[in-house]
Amino acid sequence: MIWSISWKNVWRNKIRSLVVIVAFTFGIFGGVYMVAVFVGMIDSRVKMAIGNEASHIQVHHPSYLDNNEPKYTIDDYQKYVSQIEKLPEVKGVSPRIKILGMASTSGNASGVMINGVDVDREKQVTGIAESMVEGGGSFFGEDGRKPIVIGEKLAKILKLTYYKITSEDLDRLSEKKKMHVDLPLLDSLRDKQFRSEADFEKALTGLLGKSEAEKFAFHIKAAAIKYRLKRRIVLSFQSLDGNIAYDAFRVVGIYKTGNSAFDGLNLFVRMSDIAPVASMQSNQVNQMAILLSSVEYDDQVAEQVMEIMPGMDVQTWDEIMPEAGMYASAMDFYLFVFMIIILLALGFGIVNTMLMAVLERIKELGMLMAIGMNKKRVFSMIML
Repeated sequence: MIWSISWKNVWRNKIRSLVVIVAFTFGIFGGVYMVAVFVGMIDSRVKMAIGNEASHIQVHHPSYLDNNEPKYTIDDYQKYVSQIEKLPEVKGVSPRIKILGMASTSGNASGVMINGVDVDREKQVTGIAESMVEGGGSFFGEDGRKPIVIGEKLAKILKLTYYKITSEDLDRLSEKKKMHVDLPLLDSLRDKQFRSEADFEKALTGLLGKSEAEKFAFHIKAAAIKYRLKRRIVLSFQSLDGNIAYDAFRVVGIYKTGNSAFDGLNLFVRMSDIAPVASMQSNQVNQMAILLSSVEYDDQVAEQVMEIMPGMDVQTWDEIMPEAGMYASAMDFYLFVFMIIILLALGFGIVNTMLMAVLERIKELGMLMAIGMNKKRVFSMIML
């Protein structure tokens, strides 16, 4: 009987009940949707940081991280690599030579982190090879003497980019649905070369006007940017013996990740090219990066790596990038508070509706109690 009466009471005032049901449905859907969006953003940022920047686990000499000095090396790294690769959770291990130095071209110079890598192993650990920009070469895909791969941000700093709109660029722009600019106006810039981004933006502003140029500059610049491949970059740094070493490399690839600071600092060369210049032996590296099948295994595998490499400094991704770990933890807390606020608001709305339903049914409830329904059953009926 309680089930029957409860169901009928829900629909005694259809409009009020439907308003509550719709409000609750949209409130829960909106909360879950926003949480899903933010969780996706967090996961995407963490995966990108792990895949391109830090990997799940890094191993260093205990003194290396104090000053990033190349003299603090991991010796005989090959035997450790073979043992770590046998762990079932490990997808790849990449040994690296890491040296702070200076990159110079005829146009400019900048401080950089030189990453000497084993190309095949690096592809297993990072997504840099998949982050090459269109028209920006490849990740050591071509045989050449001392190739180097740099980030797009660093290429701009070193004056290795220019801007030029070609017929193919105009065709691609015309296919974009968001490009409502009068493309024939850009014909006047066809095949004209601009040395810097500022010069190109100035030309766009003069041609399209400030508002239109600001609105469409991103797409136009993305289509017009070109890269000076095969140009020479001179790297200078302190070698293992304490002397300043120099060597020249040829640009074969330009990459771009979601972190412009990373792109502006890190460049990649082959380990076999940089080791002799840095006076390092073929069995010496400064870092070993380890990629796992899932982030949930990081602490477990870190303990196993410590057993394989006693005395070395083993760090997980949230220790390497504490800001990313704190961001993920803080966002979880904010999302929890966000859902509590939504549920409290919905709860007050439901309680208000229930109070109205109870107060307008006082005589009905009194009659039910008069014919024998006790308080517990009345309460159960209202809650149901």
